[in-house]
Amino acid sequence: MPDKGSTRKSDPDLSEILDSILSGRDREDFLGKVERLLNAASDVLSDITPEKPKGAADGRSFVDTIGVILTAAVDQPETLARHWGSFAGSLLKVLRQQSDLMPDPADRRFRDDLWQESPLLRCLMQAYLAWEDHLGAWADDQEFTEEDRRRVGFIFDQMVAALAPTNLPINPVALKRAEKSAGMSAVAGIKNFIHDVRYNRAMPRQINPGAYRIGVDLATTPGAVVLRTTEMELLQYGPQTEKVRDRPLLLIPPQINKYYAFDLKPKNSILGYLVRQGFQVFTISWKNPDKGTSDWSIETYLGSIRQAVDAIRVITQNERINLISACAGGLTAMAFLGHLAETKDPIIESHSLLVTALLPQSGSMLELFTTDQTLELAREISRAEGTLDGKDLAHVFAWLRPGDLIWTYWVNNYMLGRQPPPLDVLYWDNDPTRLPAALHSDFIDMYQNDVFQRPGSQSLFGKPIDYANMQVDTYFVGGREDYLMPWQSIYRAARLFDGQHRFVLSTSGHVQSILRPPNLANTEYFTNADLPECSDQWLAEADRQDGTWWVDWTEWLNQRSGKVRPAPNRLGSSQYMPLDPAPGIYVTERMDFH
Repeated sequence: MPDKGSTRKSDPDLSEILDSILSGRDREDFLGKVERLLNAASDVLSDITPEKPKGAADGRSFVDTIGVILTAAVDQPETLARHWGSFAGSLLKVLRQQSDLMPDPADRRFRDDLWQESPLLRCLMQAYLAWEDHLGAWADDQEFTEEDRRRVGFIFDQMVAALAPTNLPINPVALKRAEKSAGMSAVAGIKNFIHDVRYNRAMPRQINPGAYRIGVDLATTPGAVVLRTTEMELLQYGPQTEKVRDRPLLLIPPQINKYYAFDLKPKNSILGYLVRQGFQVFTISWKNPDKGTSDWSIETYLGSIRQAVDAIRVITQNERINLISACAGGLTAMAFLGHLAETKDPIIESHSLLVTALLPQSGSMLELFTTDQTLELAREISRAEGTLDGKDLAHVFAWLRPGDLIWTYWVNNYMLGRQPPPLDVLYWDNDPTRLPAALHSDFIDMYQNDVFQRPGSQSLFGKPIDYANMQVDTYFVGGREDYLMPWQSIYRAARLFDGQHRFVLSTSGHVQSILRPPNLANTEYFTNADLPECSDQWLAEADRQDGTWWVDWTEWLNQRSGKVRPAPNRLGSSQYMPLDPAPGIYVTERMDFH
């Protein structure tokens, strides 16, 4: 748990705390009740925390983790009693107004002066901080494994974030706004809450659906659809330089999200940036599947990629192309490369793999709670529904960062009665797609079978795949604060495959580590031409670079994109005539975005 900046003296001994509250027989009765209560729970713990074999899905479920917490309490009642007594002492200090507990200066929740000036609010704040401190101190005293320590910490963090007094109507910022608006902010907050219960599955909205328009505010890089199939559209972007690189680039975006994460506002657009650097740029825009297309498998998508690649080769009159991919699109791109290696079809010059962990035991918080049972349950649910709903997945990811992605909006939307502020990346995040049940099942198989490290554990189009046969130069990008795809796991993959690879460490989280445009202030990245065995050694020996990794990436791509030639004077070709202007029609198909 984070240090709250407290200047408290060391915790008093348990006997001192109890003596100040209880005496004689009452003290013995208190300890006896604690022991009996904990022993009563021990009968059910063996069912909650069963032993399980090691495997790719080596996590522990949420319920099992609760069992770990209860087991620790039962096994060490003295420790629990000591921390409870210490907490009681802290509460007494708070009630007597003798506590010096203060929030961390970086904690913006308690910045309003009334948290200090009002005795009631100050008491609530300090009681909350004391509870958070002692909850974390108890966890620190337990002999958990490192994985269980992180799981327990995650559960405690969820509790701490949810029960903050700032989430209540007594929040002084909410009270001041209610007074200033003659109570209308409270009415607006209630309306927002009812709306979210009806249309956002009782989750506070992060964005107003009318904040942006696709093709007008976002996804505005000029281009055209040059190929449309049942599964995808292929977009070609118009050149913005007199000369272009000979070898084209193709982006394979995730199937569970829309491609315009790479083409947000013009200043944040990766695709627009690449076009301005003189590259011939194409992207796939996936069709949003439904129950009728639940049988679209990874082979379905690989077939679509092959159609796109063949069209690009005709349009640009170049036999080889460069790939860019991320997340689920990265898994698909890797499967495509594995199949090409087995068929000895060297049409891919290079691959840029962004924030994609390919190997099990990546260290992500989500994986810590993933078991074979939860994976099979997820598989069965998507089979029954026909698809995996991207909004459900987005909500799961939001709970991994509840302070930033849930409770901040809870206060803004419900306590203050405001609309969420516009942010292009959050608009994209709240405009998801679905994943076909068959593809979802294939992704689960790839994870469970550890296909990138186990030759022959995956077959595509009837051919067993050995990813060791790939020899494609790859530019790997990890995010230093990426909570979904920890960069250390991405680094492991960079050392696994043959080829002249480069690993670059960006800053920020999962999506934001990709969105590092040149105009972004105070950004940096890390480079190291060597790939030692240990990721920590790589970072210790890496060079810190000011600015965006996009510049480094451009130089790497230039070396693999051939000579320059005059820019084409039209999009498409006689065989692939432009159909619609970018961003096409598939990207505008929405789910229940209210």
